[in-house]
Amino acid sequence: MEKVVGISSATVYVDDYQQALAFYQKHFGFEIKHRMGESASWGKIGEAALYIEGGNKPADITEKTVRASVVFSVKSAKKFFNQLKVDDINFIHSEPQNMGGGNFFFFFRDPAGNILEILGGE
Repeated sequence: MEKVVGISSATVYVDDYQQALAFYQKHFGFEIKHRMGESASWGKIGEAALYIEGGNKPADITEKTVRASVVFSVKSAKKFFNQLKVDDINFIHSEPQNMGGGNFFFFFRDPAGNILEILGGE
């Protein structure tokens, strides 16, 4: 039986490609490796691969609906939270949540409404 050996990349489907691209470049350091037409690109955030594709319809997604999500690692969840606050980000948590063991997490929405997660130290 063939088994999955890893996760190749994360994919983010968005409505407005240019807006999403600017967001992921500014806050996540997204570096385009390959442009795939006018509304899609594949690239890297650190060592992780990310594909962004525009032209999709927004869906009604809440923190309690069935969905897949991407969890981004940072050194300090609290510092990253405060960094995002400057740009009037739509947060689901009002502050990073303590999950024990020195780890904190929070959920927020990207410009297309996708729920993203951040995990890091204090």
